[in-house]
This record gives sequence, structure tokens and C-alpha cells, in this order.
Amino acid sequence: MESDIDAIRASVAAALRLLDRRLDRLAGEIAHCDGRFSVWGAASQQEAARRIADAYNAITLGTQEPANKSVVCLGIAAVPAHVVALAAAVNDAKARLRAVCAPLQSLRKRVPARRMARGGTEAVPVVRLVLRSLGRSDLNLLAAYRRIPILPAPPTRVHYTRARTRSVYRKKVAEIALMVERSDKPGAGADRARLAALAGVDSHLALVRDWYENVRANVWLETPDERGRSRLQVAGELPLMYTAGRSPRSPAVAFPDDNGGGVQRRQRAGRLHASRYLATLPVYRYRGEVRERRS
Repeated sequence: MESDIDAIRASVAAALRLLDRRLDRLAGEIAHCDGRFSVWGAASQQEAARRIADAYNAITLGTQEPANKSVVCLGIAAVPAHVVALAAAVNDAKARLRAVCAPLQSLRKRVPARRMARGGTEAVPVVRLVLRSLGRSDLNLLAAYRRIPILPAPPTRVHYTRARTRSVYRKKVAEIALMVERSDKPGAGADRARLAALAGVDSHLALVRDWYENVRANVWLETPDERGRSRLQVAGELPLMYTAGRSPRSPAVAFPDDNGGGVQRRQRAGRLHASRYLATLPVYRYRGEVRERRS
């Protein structure tokens, strides 16, 4: 196992060095290139450019920041082609890092628990142990994986929307039981008994993740992309980037405060019971009529 960890550590370190170098180069070019920048709330082009570069570079967690969130910066960068190429190189480095790290997220190793005074252990994702050994415990993996949205053509119009959403995964009861079997959390034994009581009653359960704010940008393109699309919807948490044409024309942008776009919550009304079924996992039972229809 230790020899495997050494090889994994070397691969992760190489991928991180590549990403850091490319992010630094991109930030430097944004600061000095002849581009047009727009960021929600920025008072000047200079401030917008700085905030865009900072958003792309923000892959390290602050001391008070949660691990499952990353920076949100609503903005647009119209830049020369060589800067777009650097952004594409950053995306390639992000993909390489993800290819190395993502498989490690489900692998766990027991280590002495930091918060227990006497002899306790905890199961920690291997990726976190590797990052800790590299001095990068503060790496925000969600931000490090998040790609810079590069548009295929200049936009004529951009309309931002927000919604509070959550991911719901339909799992077989046996899959949930296996997850609980591996858990050492308090209440795992009671959860195993509750799952056993579902035999012959429920075939599937819902594994529900926390609510999160989802920012999307609806984009109208000046010319259709290679698939013939003139309108796209892309992730909008990071600033959009495109190659500036000869025309200095900027797109019409509707940020959330311009269009009355408060946060909207997409409800999954009627599908799940209101209270969770297990103590150790955010698992809910489907309502009876849904179980019958989808079994």
C-alpha cells in the first residue's frame, strides 16, 4: 500500500505543479492583455480583470471556507486568442488533476484521529492524505476541477440565472446497505436494522446531497457553433471567456440584480418523505405511489 501511495503522491504532485504553472501564466496574461472585462459589481475594467484572474486562481481554501464550495464570480472576459489558448491549457491541466485524484476519493485509509485524545482512528480519503503529505491540505478540489467556460464564439447576449438545487441519487437498498456496513459512525447498527426491515417493501432509496446554489449563464452567440447552436447554457460560477473579435462591441449582460433573478428553489414535490430514514447517511424513502410506479 505504501509503495502505491508513493506513486500516487508523485502523480498528484506533478499534476498540481502543472496546474499551478498554467494558472499563474493565465493570470499574468489577463493582467496585461488588451481585453474587455465585465464583472458583476466591479467599478472598473481594471477591477474586473483582477477579480476574473483571482477567480480562476482560487483553488485554495481560506481558513473559514467550507470544503465543498468554491468561489462564484459572475463575469465575462473578451481576450486575445493566445489568452483563450492559455485558458484551454488550464482546463487540460484541471482534467489531468481530476483523472489522478477523483479515483482516490472513494479509497479510504485508517489513520489516528486528530480530534480524539486516546488511540482513536478515522477513515480518511486517500486523496486527502496525499494532499496533506504534499503540504496542500487546503486545496479546494471542487475549485481545482471546475473548468473555465470558454465560449465558441462572441456572445451578443448573456442572461444569468440562479437556482438552489440538490442532487438526488436513486440507489438500490443493497447499495445503501453496503455503504452503511462500511460506516463506523454512531447509529450505524441501528441503520443496518432499519434497512433490513425494508426487505420486500422498498427496492430503492434516495441518497440526497445538500442544497447548493447553481449559477447558469444563458448565452446567445454571434455565430452558430460547430454543432449549429446559436444559444447555449453553461455553468456560470466562473467568468465566461471568449476570443475578442475586431469589433469592440460588448454583449448585453443581465446579471441577477438586473432581471429580478432571485434564488429559485427547484422542488421535488411529492417524491420523497419529508424526514430522512437513516441517521448516518442523508437517505430518504420514496413515497408509496412513486415506489410502485418506478420499481
